[in-house]
Amino acid sequence: MNAFLKRFLDEKLPLWRALQHCDHGLAALRYGELGKHAADKLSTPILKRTSMSEIEEQFTSIYTRNMFLEVRNQITHSEKYNVVRHHKLKASDICTIEKYLSKDHPKRKVTFKHIEKEMRCDCYWLETKGIPCRHVFASMKHLHLSDIPRNIIKNRWLKECKDIYLSSPDAQRRFVNPDMISSKRYGGINSQANLFLYYCKKSPKVQQRGMELMSTLLVEMQKMVEDVGEEEKMINGAVHEVHDGIKEPHPVATKGRPPQSKSSQQNSSQKSTKARICRVCKKSGHDYRNCKVRKRKCEESMEEDDDDFE
Repeated sequence: MNAFLKRFLDEKLPLWRALQHCDHGLAALRYGELGKHAADKLSTPILKRTSMSEIEEQFTSIYTRNMFLEVRNQITHSEKYNVVRHHKLKASDICTIEKYLSKDHPKRKVTFKHIEKEMRCDCYWLETKGIPCRHVFASMKHLHLSDIPRNIIKNRWLKECKDIYLSSPDAQRRFVNPDMISSKRYGGINSQANLFLYYCKKSPKVQQRGMELMSTLLVEMQKMVEDVGEEEKMINGAVHEVHDGIKEPHPVATKGRPPQSKSSQQNSSQKSTKARICRVCKKSGHDYRNCKVRKRKCEESMEEDDDDFE
């Protein structure tokens, strides 16, 4: 949109014409978005063009058409790379990637964490471009991974990125409802509390011990809640103090013509005011419209015309 409107900045256009150009630009953008949205929803690209057909199917189900083509391009280029070294650790695997018949090409290291299901490469293609690199796909092929790691899926390239309630697990984690968090906490504590009550009802001795533990625990938890409230008050107070301590900025001279002295203003006014000179009689003090000589000549010519007509 900026590139479209930049063409009309140098031209001297009226306001209504500039608004008309803005309207046409927005209409073109919306029309293009509708076309891409229809292509994503109503059509599917040709699959099984690479050796990782399962990964292709997963990407085409979650990514837009253009981004899927970019990802498939990286999968195609990954066939030129081989894993020359593989280190197996307790919680991760480290693969060293080298390009086939290219000694000058730098070697890359790809790390895959088992618990987090994350895969990262030291070429930082994922961080700069937002899509996984060819080294990642070469490592996935070597490790026989059939599922896409979580960290290489970016929410901005999803088909449902503009929807409020997204279907992707990573996207749902991005739009978490606060009530959902509180209900999850309540559910975890409720299960433990029911188990505690189950053991307390077995005998009077266990019940008495449970009451003692419950009373001490309630006092401790109440104190923790009060401490958290005081910390929040201190943070809010510090924020207000910082805002209250901000002083007014120093006045800065605005852009434009600098102020002039009275003498310079008088000189400029004298230079700008010129005596009016009539172009008919060449005298000052009046102009062409108020010239008496011109009026007299006009009256004389009209009288002569009348005499000729008679």
